[in-house]
Amino acid sequence: MGVKFSNNAFSTLSAGINDSQTTFDVASVALFPDVSGGSDYMYLSIIGGSYTEIVKVTGVSGTTLTCVRDQDGTTGTAADGGDRVELRVTTAMITDAIADSNVDVFKTIVIAGQTDVVADSGTDTLTLVATGGTTLTTTADQITIDTPTAGVSAGFSIAMAIAL
Repeated sequence: MGVKFSNNAFSTLSAGINDSQTTFDVASVALFPDVSGGSDYMYLSIIGGSYTEIVKVTGVSGTTLTCVRDQDGTTGTAADGGDRVELRVTTAMITDAIADSNVDVFKTIVIAGQTDVVADSGTDTLTLVATGGTTLTTTADQITIDTPTAGVSAGFSIAMAIAL
């Protein structure tokens, strides 16, 4: 759910639009991604001879697009029938995709015999604390938990690595 992409997606305006219309028709939606999933959307650029406006499309019905105008630093502009409508990479698209990808990296952490830890927001943090001789070491892609084993010679331990 969130921002949607599609390679080489374009169409043309079926008729001219004014600078504040929030619905408009295009010749075809076949190349655009499906944004019918509640909170799904895409950014499209309306391209004229002397202007480009970025819009956030929040709904598609047939060939009618519903949008929020004035996106990503652009201003609502009247456009002519036949102008291109393209799905281009935009700053807003990349920003939203990054934000979408950082959600619930670890959704549920299960430890046998314990209550599950469930991440319910993108700001949840898992904190590991070493006690009783256990040590934690980290690298950029791994956490190693090293815990002494009872009843064996000093210096012997069991190590577990968690790949990130």
